[in-house]
Amino acid sequence: MLLPVLPWARLRRVVSLVSVGYVLDELESAVTPPLYDYLAFPAHERSSFALRTREGKVVRLHDRLTQGSVPVAPSIDPADPRAVYQRIADDLRTQILSGHLGPGSSLPSEAELVRQYGSSRGPVRQAINLLRSEGLIDSHQGRGVFVRRRPARRRLSIDGVADAAREVQDSAAEIGSRLEVRRYAPIAASAEVAERLGLPAGARVLARSFRFIVEGRPAQLSDSYLPYDLVRGTPVEDPGNEPWPGGTLAQLRSLGVEIREITEDVATRTPTPDEMQELGLRPGTPVFEVTRTIHTIDRPVVTSRLVIAGDRYMLSYRIPIG
Repeated sequence: MLLPVLPWARLRRVVSLVSVGYVLDELESAVTPPLYDYLAFPAHERSSFALRTREGKVVRLHDRLTQGSVPVAPSIDPADPRAVYQRIADDLRTQILSGHLGPGSSLPSEAELVRQYGSSRGPVRQAINLLRSEGLIDSHQGRGVFVRRRPARRRLSIDGVADAAREVQDSAAEIGSRLEVRRYAPIAASAEVAERLGLPAGARVLARSFRFIVEGRPAQLSDSYLPYDLVRGTPVEDPGNEPWPGGTLAQLRSLGVEIREITEDVATRTPTPDEMQELGLRPGTPVFEVTRTIHTIDRPVVTSRLVIAGDRYMLSYRIPIG
C-alpha cells in the first residue's frame, strides 16, 4: 500500500514488472503490464489502464482486477481520440444495451466510477448527463442513478390502408384506449396544409386535433385536415360523433369517397416541450412524426400529422408486391 507514495527513482528499484497473465486465462496470452509506470502517479491522476499482449494487441479489461494490493481499472483505449467522458459513456452504454446493467439496476456511485475509470469527477458527471439525455438512465435524488425501465412496445400496423387512428380505435376494447378531442372546427388552411390538399392558400378546411390515451398513458397526438366543402353539413362535421367507429377511412366511406392511395413520410426527432408534456415523455425520448395524406382517384381528401411516442410503439408496414 506504500508503493503509490514512493519516489519515482526508488519505485523503479523496488518494483519489478509484475505479470498478471494468470488472471487473464480467458485471453489465452501472457500479459506483462509495466505496473510501476501506472503506480508512479497518485490514484486520482492515473490514466485508464490498458494491457498490451506480446502480439501487440491492446486488451480491454472488462472486469475490475486486483494484483495484490494494486487495483487495475477497466481500460479506455489510450489511442481513442474521443473525450474521456464520451469513452466512459460508451462503456456504460454498452453495458446497458447488452443487458449487463439491466432495467432498474443501479449504476456505481460517482466515486466508484471515478476509481473505476481512473478519471476525475468532471468527465464522469458529463458521461452520466449524456446517458440521461439519451433516455438510458434516470436519477433519483438521494437514491442514485438507475437504468431506465422501458415500457413494452406495441406494434402499430398500417397494412396499406389502415391508419393509426383506426388501429387505436378498433383495439380500444382490448387495450383500454380512449380518444380526447382537442379541436374540431373549420379554419383557413395554412400554406403547408393547402399545398398537401391541393387547395388555394387560405381555403377552408375542417381542422381536427386528437390525443390518444392507451392503458391510461398518452400515446399519440394527431392533427388532421379535410376540405371543408367535402364535410360541410354532414355527420363528419359534428365532433359529437367522435370517436367514429372505423376511424377516418370509415368516415370517408360514409361520404361516398373511394380511397385509392395513402402516402406517408416518417421521421424521428426530439419532441417539442409541448409534445413532451402532452405525451408525458421523459427527457431523451424521441417521437415518430408521420405525415400522411389520403387520396381519391383525382385529389387528396385528408392530410394528417401524427406524433407518436417512440418508446411505446414500432411502426409496422406491409407492402404487397404484384
